[in-house]
Amino acid sequence: MGGGVLLLSAMTFFLPLQIIVPIHGICQLTSNSSRAFFLKDKINKKIFAYFTVGAPFGTFAAVYLLKTLKNPDWALILMPVLIFYVLFKPKKLPKLKIPQWSFLIVGFIAGILGPLVGATGPFLAIFFLRDDLAKENIVATKAATQFIIHLIKIPAFIYLAFPYLDYSLLIISMALANILGTFYGVKILKKLPEMAFIYLYKSALLLAGIRIIYKIIAS
Repeated sequence: MGGGVLLLSAMTFFLPLQIIVPIHGICQLTSNSSRAFFLKDKINKKIFAYFTVGAPFGTFAAVYLLKTLKNPDWALILMPVLIFYVLFKPKKLPKLKIPQWSFLIVGFIAGILGPLVGATGPFLAIFFLRDDLAKENIVATKAATQFIIHLIKIPAFIYLAFPYLDYSLLIISMALANILGTFYGVKILKKLPEMAFIYLYKSALLLAGIRIIYKIIAS
């Protein structure tokens, strides 16, 4: 959890900004598909189904925005706002525990953010921090939804003429490392206490929010 943002942040130190999101998408496609496969019995099928219906429509909108807007970085602002709402909200304010059908809307928004921002993990994470899902359900379902986002990003960037073949060696190397990391990550997850998982999850969200704010200010 939070690995997509950490990967995206690390890639900003080594790769040009204009190629990070398409390459990051394929790497995360591998990571999330393997994670969802290892935990396939724990996926919440209703949440996944609603999300899958909404996501492609959001991606169509994102392609239009990428073709018309000169600077889509404004989309980054939404992510830290939602992250800090979940982490630091007063107890009297309502939780973001939405009904399962609402994941259709979440899928649509994530479909927009995927090609624009790259890492949709912080946005999706806040909707999975809920007491009616066990830690395995959270990780499995979130991985499945992110798999859909990264899958539909590939034809979107092909349409936008991104030269994937020019970076094939880098993509394959990172994808293989992702699968290996996911394999061991799932083993650790099964041994991790529930409360420890929640603390680690919230810490990853906090770090992601701080990093995104830094990127907004620096850009």
